[in-house]
Parts: sequence; structure tokens; C-alpha cells
Amino acid sequence: MVEEKVITPVLKPTEWCAPVVIVPRSDGNVRICVDLIEFNKNVMRELHPLPKAEYFLNLLPGAKIFSKLDANFGFWQIPLDKKSSYLTSFITLFGRFRFQRLPFSISSAPEHFQRRMSQMLEGIPGTICHMDDILIWVSTQEELDQ
Repeated sequence: MVEEKVITPVLKPTEWCAPVVIVPRSDGNVRICVDLIEFNKNVMRELHPLPKAEYFLNLLPGAKIFSKLDANFGFWQIPLDKKSSYLTSFITLFGRFRFQRLPFSISSAPEHFQRRMSQMLEGIPGTICHMDDILIWVSTQEELDQ
């Protein structure tokens, strides 16, 4: 994550430092998560609504061909400003770090991501985003090929 510039070392004192939590995965590996529970109690939510399934269904009359894109790690495409970045500081056995990109563990992250994706896809027919999944639909193969 350091090489990808998602996180960077913190070398100065910060007002905030969150712990990490190690979560076992079903495949035997582990996932390292930053515990931002206390931080999230102070986050001002944007409250951008996430679309419901009923909304999607109303858009699909005539759709016959579907394609789904997964914006895996899409949150990490959203940079944090420097001041906000220091609020995401966390401590590990290897030192302290801070996020430079939007972490999954901030309570408002899904709303920020959904809003930005909705803005990007606005005006493009046959597309909709729900969290990190983008659905594309058309009536014919020719439309899909375009």
C-alpha cells in the first residue's frame, strides 16, 4: 500500500492514531483493517443516497444484454487532502502510517464514492453504479460493441 501511495509513513506527532485489527479470511490469509470506530463517531456524513434495487429495475425495460464491471479498490482512487489524511493515522508493528487515499473504513466512504461515480456516469445511457459495481445494459450486441 505504501508503494501504491495509498498510505505513507507518519513521522510527526498527530492528534489521532487508530489501532489495526487483523481479521482472518476464509482462504486462510488475513486482512489488516484500521479500526476507525471512534473516528467515525465524529465524521459528518454527506448522506448521498445509495440507489435501491427498485430504482435499477425501472431503468431496464428492453435490456437484453448486461455487463458488470467491478471497481475493485475504487475508494483508493479518491485522494484525501493533507489535513484529512492525518486524521486517518494508524499504528502498526512497523510504525505509524496515514491514508493518502479514501480508506474503506471511513463511514462516509461509500457515500463519497457513490456520488462521484454517479456524477461520472451521468448522461451515459445504459449505465448505473451501485457501490463498486457498474452495470451496463443494452438491447443488442451492436450497442454493446460500441
